[in-house]
Amino acid sequence: MKKNWNEAFFGHVNVTIKGRLPEQFINLCVKNGITIWDIKRIDDKSVSCSLLLSDIRKVKPVLKSTDCRIHFVDRKGFPFLLKRLLSRTGIIIGMVLFLAILFVLSNIVWRIDVTGADPKLESEIRKLLKKNDLHVGAFEFFLPSTEDIESYLSGKLTKVTWLGVSKDGTTYRVDVVQKELPKEDKQPGPRNLIASKKAVIYDIFVENGQAAVEPDQVVQPGQLLISGMIGNEKDPKFVGAKGKVIGETWYRSTTAVPLKSNYKTYTGNTYTKHQLRLFGWDMPLWGLEKKPYKTFDREVTVKPVHFLIWDLPIAYKRITYRQTEQANKKLTEEAAVKAGKEAAYKKLKGKLPDKAKIISRKVENKDVKDGVLTLKIFYIVHENIAVQNLISPEEQQEKIEKAKEKEKEKEEKSQDN
Repeated sequence: MKKNWNEAFFGHVNVTIKGRLPEQFINLCVKNGITIWDIKRIDDKSVSCSLLLSDIRKVKPVLKSTDCRIHFVDRKGFPFLLKRLLSRTGIIIGMVLFLAILFVLSNIVWRIDVTGADPKLESEIRKLLKKNDLHVGAFEFFLPSTEDIESYLSGKLTKVTWLGVSKDGTTYRVDVVQKELPKEDKQPGPRNLIASKKAVIYDIFVENGQAAVEPDQVVQPGQLLISGMIGNEKDPKFVGAKGKVIGETWYRSTTAVPLKSNYKTYTGNTYTKHQLRLFGWDMPLWGLEKKPYKTFDREVTVKPVHFLIWDLPIAYKRITYRQTEQANKKLTEEAAVKAGKEAAYKKLKGKLPDKAKIISRKVENKDVKDGVLTLKIFYIVHENIAVQNLISPEEQQEKIEKAKEKEKEKEEKSQDN
């Protein structure tokens, strides 16, 4: 009889059947659905065969009815292998510890690569990562997601144009594109400094070139401030004008502040659920309340489990509920004016050059309508209004020549008269 395909898994035994009617024993086994194979005759009163381990109990009545005895020769299959292993606890403990160590090592950060950053910036990035608990030897289950790490670094670093965080196995990678500051031209070509906007000249500092304006003078956009031409008209020289022209400029802004507003605040109370995800199904481990708070923000973190280079269909899932509450805020007109001034100041400050100074501000108009205070504010600012404008020595020379010709023509006319 053909042996069953699952004999290796469920286990089987090789036996010898001895008795007066061994053939009748075989016939009754087949009749009763007992799987039997590898039947060989040894002599007139004995045969050898193989039986499934699960059919041994079914064989006992057949043995009695045929007056036969069974003798076990060999035992094979997974159940017997497992029994032998269990009898050797040292091997079992060693295997379990080995797999546990591999599992732990597969979920630990072993390397952090930072590319595209100079040594100083790389050191700063590694310090920020360490503050965020990301370092060599950290356990991945307790680390924030790569998106959160990326947002954290982007908010802290001002010298980068772009930053990306990715993960490959046990390695984290931080790719950086640094801001390239324009290199200062050590030997600038001929150029003037002209006004970038309308202003009243407050102060002027000339490092190279010749001043073309004076303090308290009103200038228009594009007007010459510091000339790159020095010397006299007979022998002019052209240089790269350099300096600062501090102008008094003016700005107006309109800001609206609601006197009544609703906003969401966090109470500080949190509730965390811990779950084990198996093949897409979530099994609760700790925290069984469905909705711990009436109003809340929900944050879900899923950490997949790795084993060597494979991603297992197992993941650790953490759900954090942060309790919130709605609050109503009412402002007096005085407080709303103060808040509007601060908001407008920050907004203007973000648009101005780094070293610009806001000298004064004045509320020109305030109006309350439909619960909203509208402010119109006037600002006086001191800022550098000088911008570079390249000049061509040939063109300037032509202008000088034309001016000389006009003067000659005027002199000739005056002499004729």
